[in-house]
Amino acid sequence: MRIFVLTLGSVCLALFSHAQSASVQQINTIVTPEAGLQPLHFLAADELKGRSPKRPEIDVAAKYISDDLKKSGVKEIDGATGYYQSFSLMSATPAQEGSLQVNDKSFSIGDDLLQIGGKDAGLSAPIVFANFGSVADLNKLDVKGKIVVTNLGINDSSNVREGFANVRAKHDAVLQKGGVALIEIFRQKDVPWTAVQAHFGAERSVSKEDSIPVFLLNSVDETFMKSLVAAPKATLKTSGNSVRNLPAKNVLGWIEGTDSKLKEQYIVLSAHYDHIGVATTPQTEGGVTDSIYNGARDNAIGVTAVMNAARYFGKHPPKRSVLFILYTAEEMGLLGSRYFSDNPLVPIKKIVYNLNCDNGGYNDTSLVTIIGLGRTSADDDIKAAAAAYGVKATPDPVPELNLFDRSDNLNLAIKGVPAPTFGMGITGFDSVIRKRYHQLADDVASFDQRYALVYVRSYVLAAKNIADNPKQAMWIKGDKYEAAWKQLYTAD
Repeated sequence: MRIFVLTLGSVCLALFSHAQSASVQQINTIVTPEAGLQPLHFLAADELKGRSPKRPEIDVAAKYISDDLKKSGVKEIDGATGYYQSFSLMSATPAQEGSLQVNDKSFSIGDDLLQIGGKDAGLSAPIVFANFGSVADLNKLDVKGKIVVTNLGINDSSNVREGFANVRAKHDAVLQKGGVALIEIFRQKDVPWTAVQAHFGAERSVSKEDSIPVFLLNSVDETFMKSLVAAPKATLKTSGNSVRNLPAKNVLGWIEGTDSKLKEQYIVLSAHYDHIGVATTPQTEGGVTDSIYNGARDNAIGVTAVMNAARYFGKHPPKRSVLFILYTAEEMGLLGSRYFSDNPLVPIKKIVYNLNCDNGGYNDTSLVTIIGLGRTSADDDIKAAAAAYGVKATPDPVPELNLFDRSDNLNLAIKGVPAPTFGMGITGFDSVIRKRYHQLADDVASFDQRYALVYVRSYVLAAKNIADNPKQAMWIKGDKYEAAWKQLYTAD
């Protein structure tokens, strides 16, 4: 019996290897060096001005992608307008001037004070300190008609990400209690204040307008904190806030699977097609002046991979159905993927896997780095695809950066869908990565074209392996999204 089992296993392995070899030949025929990488060159060209959702060139990128999907045989999906899922983004311009005055202390907008939400302020009201602004903290105080000051975060260990993630909840709690403004004290050390100033001092996306003004105050001394105990009056005055609506669209379509049962399930192949646009001030390096963030690595190459997958599956459809989604506004806070996950055009329960494509750069062309490798049951399908193209699939080398939760895969993962990100090879976030990531130097001219082709082809093969696997992928036991998976796929 053991001999039979081993023999049967060997036969299955041989059949899989043969099938994968045939798929490699098919992929190589379609994803050629010239045609396969043409989207990379088009999307990262200077003419597209960095594909910012705030600029009209983003529409050129969207039309280019949608036209290619149609040509590839990808079908429009019910609920979309053609190949577009349209929605609106809100973009906020912060206060340009103003100040906070507390006793003899004055803080100016742009220096130690930033307005991060709400409309122009013109307040003179009592001010009160509410520790970390939890419900318990607020319940101990009378905050009605008062300016409420809290520490950013939920406790002394909160980093910047956790701190900002809780601002909305604090705003709502203070508003409900009758507070007239919220001031968060920034004490975190993991991100410099200068970076915070750069982010909140420029136009940025917002999910909705705050009902009361919200501010960020740079770390203050103990004398100031003690002065808040006496609840003195404070004066807050700002001007220059504005909010505008921006039209936005995800580009998407689908190919039906060939298996009578598995075609009822979808795998999502995704990448974001936006980038960060044009620099306010041109920069000169090596005698060359530039101002365009071309975004070849981030993320024209990811879009190129998904477009080539569409071209391949248009000719060789897999067993499961495939939903191709090119998201907008990832760089503004994963807004395109959030909109889709909140307004899905197919039931989320029918989406059984998401192989996302996103990148910041590469520093090892012998690898592909899978952010989420080791967290789902589809690892073998991905590793086999990488090996077929002579590269090794490796896990996230910098888990402390929490890259998994910083790309578009997050919004489907939260719902329970297994959703790793297929990235180019990195061994660390070193000077090679930093030289290109969100820099003017991220252009096609500096891109290893041979490696780009390997990356795209291995992504397409990984997608095929997952789409054809008779077993539905799942999160591994104990993963933080396992409970959501069980609720999504096993609940009545």
